[in-house]
Amino acid sequence: MQQHAIILGAGIAGLTAASTLKDQGWAISILEANDRVGGRTFTKKVEGHLEEQGAEFVHRDHHPRVMAALHQNDIAIQTLPQTDTTWYWQDTGAPADPWDPRLQSLLARIDDDLNLIDSKLWITAINQHLDCPFRDYLKAIESSAAIRELFLAWTGTLTGADPSTFSTLGILRDFKMFGSTRAAITAEEYRIVGGTQSLAVALGAPLAADIHLEQRAASVGRRSSGFEVITADHRVMPADAVIVTIPFNTLHALDLPFLTDPSLSQASRNGHANRSAKHWFDSTKPFESRISASPTTLAFMDVTHTSGCLIKDDKTPAQTAAQALGLPPAHLSSARVHAWTHDANAQGAWMTLRPGQAAVLDAAWALGAKDPTFQIANADVSPVWPGWIEGAVYAGHCAAQRLLGD
Repeated sequence: MQQHAIILGAGIAGLTAASTLKDQGWAISILEANDRVGGRTFTKKVEGHLEEQGAEFVHRDHHPRVMAALHQNDIAIQTLPQTDTTWYWQDTGAPADPWDPRLQSLLARIDDDLNLIDSKLWITAINQHLDCPFRDYLKAIESSAAIRELFLAWTGTLTGADPSTFSTLGILRDFKMFGSTRAAITAEEYRIVGGTQSLAVALGAPLAADIHLEQRAASVGRRSSGFEVITADHRVMPADAVIVTIPFNTLHALDLPFLTDPSLSQASRNGHANRSAKHWFDSTKPFESRISASPTTLAFMDVTHTSGCLIKDDKTPAQTAAQALGLPPAHLSSARVHAWTHDANAQGAWMTLRPGQAAVLDAAWALGAKDPTFQIANADVSPVWPGWIEGAVYAGHCAAQRLLGD
């Protein structure tokens, strides 16, 4: 008899898992709360150009799974126009140079600690001391406030969060995945032609009959054999296996009565540190990319140099963010805003680990190793490239392979 898996979420992780299982003869049902596939890859077309509401970039030399998926679906990538980046601190702009001699000893010291990061575990006995706010970590290893702020401006592009709120373990994991701290802040960025959501659309096309849009899962329960998923509109769906790929910040809303440890639900309810919102605006003229550490804010032009994008914490006033980057506040008066924290199906942008959450993520990821018939497998909990499209592809593929016994 054909085995049946229910996958919660039609983002990149869910679609990757579904494709792999279906190719091996499984029956698949994908429940997606949104009216579209893609999750936090979400591309809007505005007056003939594309504006990314979520994930924007891939790194050709570091993301082999994404590159393979793009190749298999005949989707190309394109380089970004070469522009300088300006670093702003205390209302003063200066060229942002990762090769600045003042930074080099700090980068080397951080690289020493990358040896403590395990690429398959979030936290271990030898690195648990790094589960502290990143600003505190930097203060302990770098005495100069100016150099700390200079470096923190770069980290805003990776975390989208105030460095007092996210864990050193999380950002060092990103550096580790790139190979070094400098490699992480200088890696060449590429965009997916047609927008990041085009990969999800391509992955979802062969699965169209198996995808149920606007179907939110309310609970997952165990049965004498397998599971049952109950939707928000009270549909009951039996399955032999369930793979949960919905964002970490929404897991607390999914009733999982067989998980008796409350730590996952509590950590999800608290949310991770990223509260970034995107403000797309029509710029009167092209401008160079800009980054600021106080507050954590960045701005850049889209690939066509048609519109500008400012990314900031959703609690930071737009005027404050614009001033921090030397941009006219008037630009933002009619901005097109997308704040993932206000999206009920995401409740936050990409994963940025808070201190104290690492052990919870390890436990969530380990569930699938103990019992492949129930897994939490998304880019948020993935120990490999967490928060990136690459992490989503890895999580989906790993979940399917666990279930297949490979």
